[in-house]
Amino acid sequence: MLPILILALLQPPIPQSNAPIAWLTDEVSLHNGAKFNGLLLKETLRGVEFQVVIRRAGRPTVTLTTTFLKNEVATVKRLSAEDRNALRAKIAELDPGGEGERQRMESLELTRIDWLGKSLAGRQYTSERFTIVSGASEELSRRAAVRLELLHAALVRYFPPRAGEVAPVRIEVAVRADDYAALLPQTLRALANPALYLPGERRIVCGSDLERLDGRLAEIKSKHQEERKRLDQYEAGVKQLYRQSRVELERHLLVVAQERQRLREADRRNETAFDSATQRFFALLYHEVFHAYIGPNVYPPADAESIRAGKESGPLPRYLEEGLAQIFETAILEVGELHIDHADESRLTAIQDFVRKPASRPQLAAMLRAGPQDYLSGHDERGRADRKYLSAWGLTFFLFHEKQALHGPEFGAYLRSVNTGGDPIKAFETWLGKDVAGIEAEWWDYLMRLTPSGRTTAPGPTRKP
Repeated sequence: MLPILILALLQPPIPQSNAPIAWLTDEVSLHNGAKFNGLLLKETLRGVEFQVVIRRAGRPTVTLTTTFLKNEVATVKRLSAEDRNALRAKIAELDPGGEGERQRMESLELTRIDWLGKSLAGRQYTSERFTIVSGASEELSRRAAVRLELLHAALVRYFPPRAGEVAPVRIEVAVRADDYAALLPQTLRALANPALYLPGERRIVCGSDLERLDGRLAEIKSKHQEERKRLDQYEAGVKQLYRQSRVELERHLLVVAQERQRLREADRRNETAFDSATQRFFALLYHEVFHAYIGPNVYPPADAESIRAGKESGPLPRYLEEGLAQIFETAILEVGELHIDHADESRLTAIQDFVRKPASRPQLAAMLRAGPQDYLSGHDERGRADRKYLSAWGLTFFLFHEKQALHGPEFGAYLRSVNTGGDPIKAFETWLGKDVAGIEAEWWDYLMRLTPSGRTTAPGPTRKP
């Protein structure tokens, strides 16, 4: 269970957990030993109507309503009325079918603006914490705005801003390669990075190739709208034609209902496919938004004198910030909470492949000395940079979940040391209480035992990285 977030003197807290935030629930225990957590809906002479709530690492919350017969139930542990209302509200916020997101998308106020020299070719949405400017379609622009609102709300909850207010950031989204290049400063156009945060400008630039997919989705939606109009006209006609024949009317209305259901199912499939295709796009946005939030609002740059005096902690080391950004880019966001308990499977597989081969194992000392320039790559250096990103993710996951070390006075002392010119190796060893070689071996072993669920297999006597 995530601990209550308490502001430390020298640095803000980072939540430490390997599981989703625990919810207070009712509990039903059966005579056969099974236990179920969830929401008690109704108790009758027949039994207990219960909405089971299942929360697993790396997966959205799932609910299932069932009835336990009276002779099955051993005990029922009931929440207070206040806690049950809170649970009921959380369950209501879950959005497995996407209807809630759709409603939020439709309620947004977008403004048409000029975009890269083209009159009214862009769309803009402004909130207290960010402004998003997009050359994408209205559909994608609205979806991005809604998700970024939810992400910022969750970040503020998990990482309270030191100043109490969030410094707003401008987010520019391009869906064509030429537009993305035009948005970047000339000096950065050779980089392979598909998205960048420009701290001096408080600006995020994110590119993608979603224009074709976005256009295809809009085309399908338009076609379905036309089909629905024809169905409406057909329904009105048969109601008029068969108003005296209930049997014939119901037969024709059944066909209309079936066609509408077919369109709804097709829409859902298309939404799911588009969501899958845009998953990487939103991961890029989440990654850069994390950078734009954590630095200025939580770990801002500070002069050495202020850090030594204990007024500030200074910024996170680059490997740690990049690692956290990667963890948060695959977060599951629901009910104002971020699930960051699971290990991204593709990253885990890749880094385990590195660890298996002695010549390619990530070297801890080199990582601790790496600076920001090591995470900016040109096209010919992309493989090297990607390996450094993977190593940063793997080390941060280890420190975050296994060691639960990203909080407390030891972590504050580590930040003060590295941000005032201290030796990064010695500072790291002091922080974790072990020499680099020992930590490195422990880290490699952990990575080899880590599973996508975020849990680890038991260490074996012959298991070696």
